[in-house]
Parts: sequence; C-alpha cells; structure tokens
Amino acid sequence: MADPSGIPGGTAHGLNAYADTTDADTVPSLDRAMIATAEWITSSAGTFLGHVKMAVSAGSRTMTLNLTDLGTGVEHHGSLEDGVRADIRFMAAVLDVDHGELAEVMKEALASNGFKVKDKNINLVELR
Repeated sequence: MADPSGIPGGTAHGLNAYADTTDADTVPSLDRAMIATAEWITSSAGTFLGHVKMAVSAGSRTMTLNLTDLGTGVEHHGSLEDGVRADIRFMAAVLDVDHGELAEVMKEALASNGFKVKDKNINLVELR
C-alpha cells in the first residue's frame, strides 16, 4: 500500500525455512517462490523496485539466489548438495507494499512450493 503522502515507503522482511531433503526440483521450486513474491510486489506496488534474495545451505554447499528484475529472472551462485536437508533464509526489501501482506505472501510462496517456514514471529523492518 502506497504512503498517502505520495512518498514511497520501504519495507523489508526476512524469514527462515527449510526443506527436509533436496532433489532435482529444489532450485526450480525456490525460483518459483521468489518469482511469485516478486509478481505480487509488482501487482501491489505497480512496479518491482527492490530485491528478493535467498541464501540456501544444503550439506557442505551454499547457494545464493537473487531477483531484481522479473525479465532477467533469478540469478544463481553456487550449488546445493542433493539428498540432504536445506536451510533457507529468504528476504525481500522493496518499496510501496504493505509489510504484513508481504510477510504473508512470502510464507505462502514457500509453503506452496513445498518448503516449511520456521519463524513463528514476524521479523520486520520498515523504512520511512
């Protein structure tokens, strides 16, 4: 939701999640969660100004995922070990969206792609 003053406000939300085991669909599922979040941001704010990021650890490997432009898609750095638990740190820092709605969208994006959210409390930062 836009600030009534016309000046965009920023918000950031981060949460922790996990997958019981990694497989060939883990990275595409992470991508889908990030894209769903960015698409919601775009529809809510009218534009996607900010970034959506993940850091995922699986076994002895770590992968970072970054999304700043829906046209470019999700950028990947590193790789994940197959057949092990994955710990996920998911963060979005964007302008002109409601923080509470962003938090729910992020949780739903992970859950609908088979990931389990660990955080019970909202972890928020609002920039005004």
